[in-house]
Amino acid sequence: MYKWQCPNCGWDGQMTDEAQAMAVAEADNIQATHHIEHCPRCQWVVRLPVDLLRTASTAAKPAAQKSTAQKPAAKPKSVKQVAAKKLVKKPAAKTAAAKKKPAAKKPAAKRKK
Repeated sequence: MYKWQCPNCGWDGQMTDEAQAMAVAEADNIQATHHIEHCPRCQWVVRLPVDLLRTASTAAKPAAQKSTAQKPAAKPKSVKQVAAKKLVKKPAAKTAAAKKKPAAKKPAAKRKK
């Protein structure tokens, strides 16, 4: 699946794998660098680069093959690794209020007797 977004209205569109293959084949026949789609919402012309369609369609095929293969089991982390990860903390960012100096106090007004 190739996902695209309309630059005019922001509509999110998708192309199926079959539509991608047909678009790439058609672009190869006419030696085009872009495939033209029309936004279903505003009918704006959306130009999709054929190179991206080609890479998206080839990237989808190995991903489907990998999902059928069994994934190797992840190694359990040692207690030391988990404890070390919990202890490491990034210093908190200083706020603007913490950086300001306290205001100087004014001397008390003198009383008249």
